[in-house]
Amino acid sequence: MVFETSFERILENYDFKGCLTAQAMLKMFENAGNRHSDLAGDAVIARSASGVTWVLAEWDVRIKSYPRYENKLQVKTWIEKPSSSFGCSRNYELFSDEKLCAEATAKWVLFDVKANRLARLRPELIASYEPEDKTVFGGIKLEKITIPEVFDSETEIAIRRSDIDFNNHVHNLCYLDFALESLPMELYESASFRNIRIVYKNALTNENIAICKQKKIDRKSTVAIFSPNGTLCTLVELSSRLSD
Repeated sequence: MVFETSFERILENYDFKGCLTAQAMLKMFENAGNRHSDLAGDAVIARSASGVTWVLAEWDVRIKSYPRYENKLQVKTWIEKPSSSFGCSRNYELFSDEKLCAEATAKWVLFDVKANRLARLRPELIASYEPEDKTVFGGIKLEKITIPEVFDSETEIAIRRSDIDFNNHVHNLCYLDFALESLPMELYESASFRNIRIVYKNALTNENIAICKQKKIDRKSTVAIFSPNGTLCTLVELSSRLSD
């Protein structure tokens, strides 16, 4: 089942050029997936309260163009037939005035919070989503993000109470905010990112700060986000070149 949903224009989602931000795109993808889950009878907050919850492992986002404020926005999303007993991939397409402008895939795993281990997918759970055979990127396996040995800069970012979500963790989209905040101003203002990858390793919970270490090589910036005790939590890769 390909689930389709439209989004209203919200002023805070646009930058000074009148273009939709990358953060807003991911927020739309996330909310479209949540609406699909509600329709499938798998509401996210209710599932989290049950002790067995979906955990986001990775994003791969490829942006062809950034919609402008006057454009109408629609997202299509679906899950692939699982290739694992513990997780699956969800695909997304963003349309601006019916023209495809961004695609993404997100990898999700089912996690038993009490047992602190992965949980097996039940056939009836997957069936409720009516999975599809197609995938936005053709099922190509991505290379791992390389952690730089030396970084160009290090930034400490205060974690706000509003960054914490219903799982009592820093919400997954906040890590993109942290990465962008850690970039040098000239890079942040001049870059038009076409490819965004986020790999989640460990959750930031009740820590006061996130430590972001940034390295730029050619047209790609890698940001490694650590907890105060040095645990690697998330890797973010931002590229101004669209992946093949």
